[in-house]
Amino acid sequence: MTQFITHKWLAALGLASSIAAFPALAAKDVVVAVGSNFTTLDPYDANDTLSQAVAKSFYQGCLAWIKT
Repeated sequence: MTQFITHKWLAALGLASSIAAFPALAAKDVVVAVGSNFTTLDPYDANDTLSQAVAKSFYQGCLAWIKT
């Protein structure tokens, strides 16, 4: 009986630690390396190909996250 309780507490501790570590795993930097400067990150204001590509790649992850 005590072994069952010990396993139950270990499982709860493992779950709590994985939930606590989730924000640290999600915090990452976005690095974009391009040969020239882009003019805007606003997808509605982007009128050149480079700005459109950067805005699309930047916001694509946000929209995929919202859909799920």
